[in-house]
Amino acid sequence: MKAVSFLGTSPYEKVTYVYRQDGQEREYTTDLFPETLFHFFPDLETLYLFATKAVQEHRNLQALRERIPPERLRVVPIPEGRSEEELWDIFSALTETVKERETVVFDITHSFRSIPFLTFLAAAYLRAARRVHIRAVVYGAYEARPKGDPGPRPVFDLTSFVFLLDWLAATNQFIHTGDAQYLARLLVREGAARRSGALKNAGRDLEDFSRAIMLCRPLEVMEKAGRLSTVLQKGSQDLSRWARPFEVMAGRIEEEYGRRALRNPLEDVRQSLRQQMDLVRWYADHGQIIQAVTLAREWVVTAVGWRLHGGFVLKNEERGEIERGLSGLCRVAQGRSSPGELNEVGRKLQEWPEADSLCNLWNRLTAVRNDLDHAGMNPSPMSAGTLSQKTQEEILPALEALAGQWELTEEVGCSS
Repeated sequence: MKAVSFLGTSPYEKVTYVYRQDGQEREYTTDLFPETLFHFFPDLETLYLFATKAVQEHRNLQALRERIPPERLRVVPIPEGRSEEELWDIFSALTETVKERETVVFDITHSFRSIPFLTFLAAAYLRAARRVHIRAVVYGAYEARPKGDPGPRPVFDLTSFVFLLDWLAATNQFIHTGDAQYLARLLVREGAARRSGALKNAGRDLEDFSRAIMLCRPLEVMEKAGRLSTVLQKGSQDLSRWARPFEVMAGRIEEEYGRRALRNPLEDVRQSLRQQMDLVRWYADHGQIIQAVTLAREWVVTAVGWRLHGGFVLKNEERGEIERGLSGLCRVAQGRSSPGELNEVGRKLQEWPEADSLCNLWNRLTAVRNDLDHAGMNPSPMSAGTLSQKTQEEILPALEALAGQWELTEEVGCSS
């Protein structure tokens, strides 16, 4: 294991530092905090001390060299950090010191100016890019007592603030893509470490809800959104205690997804269709074109069935009749078949004032959906850009116009 630390030119005062971890307490008295690292972390092998030119020539470093064997102390020269280029040089020095999968302690006690910020970013980068294990990020809080007070100073463990970036990235991934696998793993892992069923349940429910979003299951989305809100509320105490970074982000999750809750989506057909319409928009806005087009097509079938029969159309034979009616109506409009070939649904649709716009929408949906389903393996496939453009500029506006005619575009709100 190695440590990364810093030193300045200030006249540091000798005090006793106290480090508590995993139920154990260690003390060490010194004026140069980097010296404590070998005592607080007995398995530490090498200390890498980052020092500017002024520090390299200062008595603080000379004193530290006298206390730490030369084979265990490596001095890494860094610039003063007086320009953006020099800050990048410091960041590069930090990241180049640590190799793949190494275990590292970062100490920012005697760092200065922007170096603590760079250290946290470097630690987060190393975890992600080189799978480095951050043993700890420590800070000897000399100022925790008034100057001149001889009492011991605590050593703060700031490691959780590095992990805050993990929570932020995972939450943003969930909010912007619907994929909560990363976030769920963090919650379940934290729940296991803290023996918290509330955290583990929150992680599992997030994953279930996310799976419904990613696999385009709108009824499950409505049902599980309500459960997700309940679990987050019930787990608020453990979240605030053990997963504070997630607690801060939970409000954003509730704001984004809580409004999709609908207790009885099969009974409240109108509101269910409005929820589905809103979800189509969400898919399109977040670049999930396959889900947007898949749900848009099923929305048309369901909405037509609702206007024909007043309820949800879920049976295969009923959906098949509606799909054949829509396709037949389009063939008649294109002159490829006669009105006499329409099935009963097609004949009814032919009388609707919105028949032409419905037919136009169905044609566009069918072309794009079929191309997507064939994964570009069909002759003369559309490009990915064209598929996205047609969805955004042709299908979605036509779908929203139809939904507006049928009064299915009201703002979606929370319902439980």
